[in-house]
Amino acid sequence: MEALQKSLIIALMVLAAAFWIWALYLDGLYCEHGATTASVAEGRIYSRTVCHGHRVFLTGKEKFNLDVLYPSIAIGSVLIAGLLDLRWKHFVHKKDLQGEDLFYWYGRKKKR
Repeated sequence: MEALQKSLIIALMVLAAAFWIWALYLDGLYCEHGATTASVAEGRIYSRTVCHGHRVFLTGKEKFNLDVLYPSIAIGSVLIAGLLDLRWKHFVHKKDLQGEDLFYWYGRKKKR
């Protein structure tokens, strides 16, 4: 059961990375091959600035995918994986070789 839980968390993180990379790829693709003039007949009426100020015109579906869908899936996958790891505690930091916590400086109380 533990292996299945770990693989689910890792799969969600890989899914997040894949959708983030896909959104970056589409940004570059629209920069190089996007329509630079509006075309009502094709539905390219939504102006968007991509890669260093290059303005292209996208369809409603392309704009939704680039601005909402792919980033939402990436962020949502990271959040779900993080919440599952908080619940299952498979990827918590371990103590170093001397037996001291790696983040001991963060949790110690300051004296006044």
